[in-house]
Amino acid sequence: MSKGSGSALGFWLAAVFAAALIAAMEAHAALSEANLRDAQNIVHMLDYVSVDYPEFVRDGQVLNDAEYREQLEFAGQVLALLETLPPPQQADLLAQAAELKRRIEGKAPGEEVSRLASALRWAVIDAYDLAVTPKRAPDLSRARTLYAEHCAGCHGAQGRGDGPAASGMDPPPSDFHDQARMASRSVYGLYSTITLGVAGTPMASFRHLSEEDRWALAFYVSGMGVDPALAEKGAALWKDGAGRDVFTGLKPLATLTRKEAAEKHGPDAAMVMAWLTAHPEAVGTASGSPIDESRRLLAESVDAYRRGDRAEAQRLAVAAYLEGFELAEAGLDTVARSLRIEVEAAMMAYRGLLRSGAPVAEVESKAAAIDVLLARAQELFGGEVLSPSAAAVSAFVILLREGLEAILVLAAVIAFLVKAERRDLLKYVHAGWTGALLLGVATWAMASHVVSVSGAGRELTEGVTALLAAAILIYVGFWLHGKSHAQAWKAFIEQRLKGALSRGTVSALVAVSFLAVYREVFETVLFYQALWTQTGDTGGGSILVGFLGGAAALVVISWGIFRYGVRLPIGPFFTVSSVLVALLAVVFVGQGVAALQEAGRLPADLVAFPRVPVLGIYPTVQSLAAQTAALLLVIAGFVWMQRAARKHPRKTPAGA
Repeated sequence: MSKGSGSALGFWLAAVFAAALIAAMEAHAALSEANLRDAQNIVHMLDYVSVDYPEFVRDGQVLNDAEYREQLEFAGQVLALLETLPPPQQADLLAQAAELKRRIEGKAPGEEVSRLASALRWAVIDAYDLAVTPKRAPDLSRARTLYAEHCAGCHGAQGRGDGPAASGMDPPPSDFHDQARMASRSVYGLYSTITLGVAGTPMASFRHLSEEDRWALAFYVSGMGVDPALAEKGAALWKDGAGRDVFTGLKPLATLTRKEAAEKHGPDAAMVMAWLTAHPEAVGTASGSPIDESRRLLAESVDAYRRGDRAEAQRLAVAAYLEGFELAEAGLDTVARSLRIEVEAAMMAYRGLLRSGAPVAEVESKAAAIDVLLARAQELFGGEVLSPSAAAVSAFVILLREGLEAILVLAAVIAFLVKAERRDLLKYVHAGWTGALLLGVATWAMASHVVSVSGAGRELTEGVTALLAAAILIYVGFWLHGKSHAQAWKAFIEQRLKGALSRGTVSALVAVSFLAVYREVFETVLFYQALWTQTGDTGGGSILVGFLGGAAALVVISWGIFRYGVRLPIGPFFTVSSVLVALLAVVFVGQGVAALQEAGRLPADLVAFPRVPVLGIYPTVQSLAAQTAALLLVIAGFVWMQRAARKHPRKTPAGA
């Protein structure tokens, strides 16, 4: 491989990876570090407004002028900081912030201002996908040590604001036993205060502590003033099953206040929360089963639509599929494939209703029908662990389904290089797919342990990568088709065999090897992770059996393609290879469009048409139109090249 080819290859891989990263970043409305700090500060200030304003303004009268001026200052800063943040929802956020400022200036009732501030806080969190939950249950035993080292000096050993350093502080340190105030503060709000500090007060930022330590402190402080008798009642209620539909994971525990829990879910939920705050390990990081999560998000989507928030309803509808049901698909396929297809179609139709602005009653009816389907799926396997045989079959199907297209591409590329007697270039192809394998696993590890990547981000990355792969495959298909004539092959041998293939061709071959693997690895590992949670503690062996079976099947398929492909005569070899690669491009186009639809980035209008996922065929106008266009492009290109070869039989097609 020439130095120029190596440079071109590096450019291809860098461009591909950059495109995938850009897609994932765009899915989250990714922020710069400065923007992220600004968004966190906005949320932090709004949390204070929602808690403090009702305390200092009552019946249109200001009870504390200094505190009231601070509320006005916070409202002004929120507006100013929002001006610096990027779209997509900035205009709506600015309008909400301006209304909040007007209500504060007008000394509106405390409950109204608190509600507006809380709504805006959540709108900012959702718009910029801010992390509001710890990645794992915090270690409260470590939190006690941290509190004694960093907090007791001001807040006191018991958290009553009476530490030895508290004397003369203005404002005084918070009393964590102030029941009314603490009932209005979420753990996430406390985490923000610990992370950012409070400007103009002795409360400094503790950003130097690790994220895990800050979350641990927030949970510990939140539970310091809880009445032990109340927590004891909460423990008994939790044991009896109360609150399990509310506190399905750490997110509701971290983001709800005890006051909100009581108002939305009743007093029992507030008591359960009081106990769970001191025992977050009881919920861990799990969100219940994937189907539980899907049903919860679907209900929230309907609620948002009733409020008139169509954008939020659509976001939640997408999440209901990607963060919930999709993770259970492999297991459901083994017991009720037709039900899985029915749920997929119903959820897509539901998103279509939201997008078209359908009447609330129609949206509610469709959501209720989906919930019935999800409940049926839950009855089949959702609440129980998968049987060993079902787990093994699921593991086999996942690997075979996700890896088949990649194997077809790799086998075709390798067979071509062997046929061309350019085994010296195989190392670059192997570097491409092994690098993609490692990078895919690294991406999953980052998403699981370092940064939060939503289901929409995963699908957007896969969709963009699939479309990039399709474009490169079409190029490779045309190039291979140009070699299917003996005269062209002879010219190719004479001109290229002893030298190097053109930089564009080599780069395309290696780039498509990289893309074919990378687009599948992340999601494959994610599906296995979800499958593991559905099989219980003893299901690992069954999953391993299924994985090994799938890997063996892929090896046999690749061996067959390679063994029989290289035995074909020159003309048929290139004809078959070009057709295979071109058809894979059409498949990738369909899958790429479908992934973008699942991510909510393209509309999805259902039509009566067979669904064949292995061929990238999905019954929507958009995906079928895209595949038809790609197929027509391939056919037109092949016909043009065929005619060109007949007119100029001695000329080698471009791109040799």
